[in-house]
Amino acid sequence: MKNYILMAVAGMLALSSCSSDDNDSNEQNVPRQMTFTAGFGNGAQTRATMDFSTNKVSFDANDEISILSTKNTNTKFTTTAGGASATFSGTAVDDTKFYAVYPYTTGLALSGNVISGVVIPTSQWNAQWADFDKNSSWDPKAPIAYATAIGSSLTFRLLCAILKINAKGGWVGTITISADQNLAGTFSLDTSTGTLTATAGSKTVTTGKKSVNELKAFDDFLYIAIAPGSYTNFKVRAEWMDFIDEKTEASITFAAGKIYDMGTFYPLP
Repeated sequence: MKNYILMAVAGMLALSSCSSDDNDSNEQNVPRQMTFTAGFGNGAQTRATMDFSTNKVSFDANDEISILSTKNTNTKFTTTAGGASATFSGTAVDDTKFYAVYPYTTGLALSGNVISGVVIPTSQWNAQWADFDKNSSWDPKAPIAYATAIGSSLTFRLLCAILKINAKGGWVGTITISADQNLAGTFSLDTSTGTLTATAGSKTVTTGKKSVNELKAFDDFLYIAIAPGSYTNFKVRAEWMDFIDEKTEASITFAAGKIYDMGTFYPLP
């Protein structure tokens, strides 16, 4: 009889242990409110808001980032206050390692260390480009950055090279950048190396607006994001109503996180 009693007690203890383990496992996989503190690493020359005289960067209020991990699909986190360092909040399952993309991008997916669906826009536009003396800006969705974290601290690194273009003389119809290689489009990102690989690339990037009345420039600058890399037959073309000015490089290389001054374009015959 004692043996039967001991066996019954052991069975009850085993069931209790299994139930406790299941509860712990369930609790670990329940989404909860989380925060990440984010900033930009040394050498990152650009992002959300930038003081172009000092190359200092900061986040904007209401900026959004994508958070991914083995337990989390593409999840949106938001900051309510901008600054050189910002706190992003959202709901996710706690995990040992997190991956982040700035700004938030729909369609991202994580496989191992690779994030697919990263997009550098092929058509870039900022509303300030339609107003004289307010051109020093870029498409807010264009300069993509990423970070990884074991914990809650994110240090973002810019994935793009930034082209600085001065289109003088008034009203510009459009600016087109082209090359023999993919400048923008959809990429996969190997976060272990920071390498972008085009999956649906484009060999051209434009300012998006075609009307001569929609893009203005007057002693100020447009900033266009492209994928880093080496290019051949690289061309920047500015079009006015009656004139075209363009510059071509037989071969040129751009690095991520850097701004490159492409010079001044004039509406001259």
